[in-house]
Amino acid sequence: MQRPLNILQTCFSASWGGLEMQALEVTRRLHERGHRLWLATPEQSRLFREATRYPFNVLPLPVTGYAHPRLIWKLSRFLRSNAIDIVHCQHSRDLATVIPAQQLSGRILPVLLSKRVGSNITKRDLLHRYTYGRLDRVLAISDVIHRNVVATTPIAPEKVLTLHDAVDLSQFNPALVDRQAVRTALGLADDMLVFGFVGRFSPGKGHEELLEAVALLKHRGRTFHLIVAGEASHGEEPYAASIRALAHARGLDPSITFLGYRADIPSIMAAFDVLVFPSHAESFGVVLIEAMAMERAVVATNCDGVVDIVVDGETGVMVPPKDGKRLAEGMDRLLQDAPLRARMGTAGRRRVEEMFDQAKQIDRIEALYDELLRQRGVTAERIVQSATSSARSDPSSPQDTR
Repeated sequence: MQRPLNILQTCFSASWGGLEMQALEVTRRLHERGHRLWLATPEQSRLFREATRYPFNVLPLPVTGYAHPRLIWKLSRFLRSNAIDIVHCQHSRDLATVIPAQQLSGRILPVLLSKRVGSNITKRDLLHRYTYGRLDRVLAISDVIHRNVVATTPIAPEKVLTLHDAVDLSQFNPALVDRQAVRTALGLADDMLVFGFVGRFSPGKGHEELLEAVALLKHRGRTFHLIVAGEASHGEEPYAASIRALAHARGLDPSITFLGYRADIPSIMAAFDVLVFPSHAESFGVVLIEAMAMERAVVATNCDGVVDIVVDGETGVMVPPKDGKRLAEGMDRLLQDAPLRARMGTAGRRRVEEMFDQAKQIDRIEALYDELLRQRGVTAERIVQSATSSARSDPSSPQDTR
């Protein structure tokens, strides 16, 4: 790997969820490897605010749709003036701005896309043939997304790779968290069985089925508590309010704690006994690998990318989506079997170490960057020369904000 590379990561998303968090994580980790990083994102986004807490560069670009001639021109000048070596898009819609800017810049640089969300439509129109036809690689975060990309976009199948999202095992490490102290801070009794849910308040995440399962278990006389960590993202506040109202209407207030947004997810997960993941459809599920890294057993729906993560009966219990009764059965099975929870927790940590270790993920990304630069014939000497000449020839181009 040629060090340091000038890398632009882009994520023109207004939301705040797994996609945006992973964009931030990849950027942060590459910066820690010694590369020079920029993250381009709208200034009004939550991602922009979170990114400014870190020492890499943040480039505010107010991209909100597809047609942005002025921003394309601005980005093309940025690519030249900062001698960017590679562009890694973290959101599909980024391509409509990035690809024209790359072409306009005259820079010989690879462009990659991490694909985290599947599509229900075939994208073979003129715009998508133009953007996907100029991509060097698509990194699908799961096998289901890999198949979806090949089926719905005009990119050559050999340019599509599966690269799972990953977790920082040094951060998600149960040995580093005082479980008892966290539970005490949350007001949880020592002997209380705790189910946990972590995620956005978004339709399709399975909140309704989770509340149904809690009500069924309470009707059976089971003793437990549910911790819900997460907040509403952009435009999802009414849905969050409706879920809290539904919990109240079902008389579940004493059994549920809504924590809102928490930055200390490893600590919160240490307080859980079981993570519940009731999503209707999920391209991957980073929360699952985080919980498994914390040695928590999981109950998860057997949808889409989740099957890449959970081994039914070994690292967790899998149930059909949109089925509150089956979800309750899975939760009840783990509620009543402490040895099974422990075995699944140990197996889950081992699976994450083998398949979803962030250090290995970043190794693969670096190796891919190096491979693509070599294919383009970009050597370390040419990178240095290009950076020097660009800085001299275009000193007025837009710079980073840090």
